Amino acid sequence: SEIDMNDCLKSSLRMRPDRIIVGEVRGPEAATLLTAMNTGHDGSFGSLHANTAQETVTRMINPPMSVPPIMLSGLDLIIIQARLHVNGKTARKITEVAEVAGMEGDKPRLNIIWKYNAATDQIEETGIPSKLRETICKAAGISPDVFEKHVSQREAILRDMIARDISDIQTVTKLIQSFYASR
Repeated sequence: SEIDMNDCLKSSLRMRPDRIIVGEVRGPEAATLLTAMNTGHDGSFGSLHANTAQETVTRMINPPMSVPPIMLSGLDLIIIQARLHVNGKTARKITEVAEVAGMEGDKPRLNIIWKYNAATDQIEETGIPSKLRETICKAAGISPDVFEKHVSQREAILRDMIARDISDIQTVTKLIQSFYASR
């Protein structure tokens, strides 16, 4: 008998992991991963092939994944990455960020909160209010303004690393740890 990804995922869940990462979700392990997300395994993620957030949902609720639509409420974000040709080079770009913002009947409602703009080569907010942002603010007991301040501080660190061409894991880790230690 062959051991498949779903068997591996179920076995790993018995070890009470802090994080669950599934490199490529293709079949029944999708429902197992969503069950884990819905039962308190925060910080879990998986990847699959899809061109849009809506296509992701469609693929997940149909065979061979067959995830019951109500289980998709365990997803916080769907992030779409594509290979695009930019300035004569092929680059991976995040083209869409969506959140599962509840259910409309028996279908998950998606809020597309960020979208790639090819004209500016930037990912831009769509202006749709984020339910996840609201949930984080309530859980942390902070206002949206304070939340935005925290996001801006982290964005500044990332922009500084980009400007200084810092990408090696040791330096990135050191800078992030320094940021949190100084708080």
